Amino acid sequence: MSQEAKKPNWFKKHKVLTVIIAIVILGGIAGAGGSKTDNTSSNSSTSTGTSTQKTEEKTEFAVGETINIDSRQLTVTNVERNYQTGNQFSQPESGNEFVLVTVNIQNNSKSDLMYSTFNFQLQDTNGVKHNEAIMAITEGRLNTGTLAPGGKVTGKLAYEVPQDDSGLKLVFGSGSIFSKTVTVKF
Repeated sequence: MSQEAKKPNWFKKHKVLTVIIAIVILGGIAGAGGSKTDNTSSNSSTSTGTSTQKTEEKTEFAVGETINIDSRQLTVTNVERNYQTGNQFSQPESGNEFVLVTVNIQNNSKSDLMYSTFNFQLQDTNGVKHNEAIMAITEGRLNTGTLAPGGKVTGKLAYEVPQDDSGLKLVFGSGSIFSKTVTVKF
């Protein structure tokens, strides 16, 4: 027999490396083919008998629109400008107002989903992102918690922003490094 016939091929010689390469390739294929429930709209076009898909992600929404992001549905159902707390000790600074935002969150995944008020900020026309004014609301406040699969929660968030600012946007980021940030303009 010749010397070349006795040599094992590269894949047999490097079994561990072959397995690692196969796992990486299969993981890439699975990741590319997996479905992601994001806020996407797609346009299909056909050319020479093949179909290609173009995806544009929508990142800005209006009050009342349902947003699908990271296995959850988020809907801003109501916005109240110049919110009055009824508490003399919790008043906005001069030139500011409280804005009360009501949100619904639904868990569409098959596992528990954490939600937090820290995932929300209210951005003004100048690009300043305001954190929640915790003392402005006592009843119906959205708290931090966990939703079981299929679970829903509704709550209110209050923010102190410049009075009569017409360019306000609620900014939501789910906290995952892989997620997108979306805004709801009012």
